[in-house]
Amino acid sequence: MNSKAQAWYMDFAIALLLFTFTLIVYLSYTNNFQKQEKGELDVMLSDAKAISSSLALSGYPTNWNNISVIRIGIADDSKVNSTKIKYFKQMDYKKSKKLFATPYDYVAFFVNEQESVLNINSVCAIGYPNVNLTYLIKSAYYYSDSADSFLLDFMNKTFKADIYFGDNPGNTNDIDALISNLSKYDFLMMEHPLLPTSVYNDYKDEIENYSSIGGLFMISGELTTAQGKNLVGADFYKKAGQSTSDRNSTVNNTDNYLSLTVGENIVFSQAYYVENTSNSIDFKQIATFNLDSKNALSKWKYGNGTVYFFSDFDVSFFNGDFVGLVQEAVKGVVEGTCNPINVTDISKNRLVKTERYLTYNSKIVKMVVYLWE
Repeated sequence: MNSKAQAWYMDFAIALLLFTFTLIVYLSYTNNFQKQEKGELDVMLSDAKAISSSLALSGYPTNWNNISVIRIGIADDSKVNSTKIKYFKQMDYKKSKKLFATPYDYVAFFVNEQESVLNINSVCAIGYPNVNLTYLIKSAYYYSDSADSFLLDFMNKTFKADIYFGDNPGNTNDIDALISNLSKYDFLMMEHPLLPTSVYNDYKDEIENYSSIGGLFMISGELTTAQGKNLVGADFYKKAGQSTSDRNSTVNNTDNYLSLTVGENIVFSQAYYVENTSNSIDFKQIATFNLDSKNALSKWKYGNGTVYFFSDFDVSFFNGDFVGLVQEAVKGVVEGTCNPINVTDISKNRLVKTERYLTYNSKIVKMVVYLWE
């Protein structure tokens, strides 16, 4: 019995020692892991705060651009500078991380008092390129030919626009459906609508009423099969000639949203123009055709609404990406708010967040910076 008892106590002592050793190793590992985790989070939070602090200043040099920039800053005297926001958005993402001296991914954006994400100079958020950005405005896009649908994908993805096509009673999303729903929208884009004259006659008043009460209306190409038809304060025409010289135009006025330079040359793929009538307000020629000075690109007010006309969204000659230029302009014209910034779908191990208050258009706004590994 004594021998058996001694053996049992020996086994128990060995088991207890093994358990104690394992517990010590586990607690030591857990403690070290927690310290390491906290250390990495501290580093990430420090980087996020550094980015936020940098952005809250003017940057260096004070009037920096994407070539001269040494330190990124987007606020002058705590006031958000929308031009610097634009420069920051246009900057290569990897270059911005290098200037911020961080290995982590980040995204920065602004919210108002209602926590709605602000659209500042066509920018909803800046940073990580795979963050999904959409603009919070009820919009519609109409086209009549798949060959003239250059902004279809853009309107669908960026604005989640309702899409309408053609004039077909069998199509539940044709021009009839658009007009029935027109009062729901703040923004209407019609790309080369080419409406039958009867449809134009039926719906002219509805479109003009939409624009006059404050709707944003952009239209390109041929309005209707008949020439000289009037809509929202302008007469619409197709040029008789369609040669390169007929389609060649020159920019003669700048616009707050279209990044065009006076004297710049644009050869549209198709030549259409508008003529100003007494019903338009503040009619502005942005580009005119070289042969006859007809209006190839114009902007005006109709009632309380804003109208843009483009001869075409497709060009055969332009020093740059014309469709991309139009897309950026659209995002700028559509002032207001964006849909919430969602980072939950991004693959990440750790995430930190910083907030800082600045002013924009004389109102207090909150700048939010997310940073993750």
